[in-house]
Amino acid sequence: MLNGTPQNSNNEGIIVHLQAVDVFQKKALVLADVNMTIRKGEFVYLVGKTGSGKTSLLKTLYGDLSFTKGKGTVVGFDLSQLNWQSVPYLRRQLGIVFQDFQLLMDRTVEDNLRFALEATEWTDEAEMQRRITNVLIVAGLSHKRHAMPYELSGGEKQRVGIARALLNDPVLILADEPTGNLDPQTSEDIIGLLYQISQETSTSVLIGTHDIYAIQKYPGRMLTCKDGKIVEGGSLVS
Repeated sequence: MLNGTPQNSNNEGIIVHLQAVDVFQKKALVLADVNMTIRKGEFVYLVGKTGSGKTSLLKTLYGDLSFTKGKGTVVGFDLSQLNWQSVPYLRRQLGIVFQDFQLLMDRTVEDNLRFALEATEWTDEAEMQRRITNVLIVAGLSHKRHAMPYELSGGEKQRVGIARALLNDPVLILADEPTGNLDPQTSEDIIGLLYQISQETSTSVLIGTHDIYAIQKYPGRMLTCKDGKIVEGGSLVS
């Protein structure tokens, strides 16, 4: 990668490719010899117990943890070449959904989304309004545009998080325990929304979760974090 722009790749359709990657949290080795590939439009579950390395792997993919060993590319960016200048360019290609929502509690839903757009250098007011309207429709939250976060249920807050993740039309959505704070029915609804987005837009989705029950309804490839390794699993639903 040069000057914050992704390298061209001959592997069209490959969104994530890791080869012999070690994942560290500070100086502690969390996952060893990770090999994985995610292609355009794939819906993938990263499962495992709490503390098994799911979050650390996701943070490595979006540049929040340093890349120290192996070969890795995400949406064309060479992870070994990332620095503080290039990470924002990587993240503009990604949508990141967090377990704890990470909303600005003193701003409306619309203003939360506006803040995210302005942070990625959107300036045209009409375009921002149009984009906010579109993602709220997808997330099923048009009627909550002017609501404050404290007026929303947990599921609605996570739908705002998903709407925010969609603002820059991402190539890849990374969802870190997106149902961790939700009841079973709401969890199923959130997984269903991410699945629908993937199916309708060919956006790749990688969901880190330890909640097997919430994901059994929606088919996807499964990767398992176990004993410091990533094990390739099968489809949860045939």
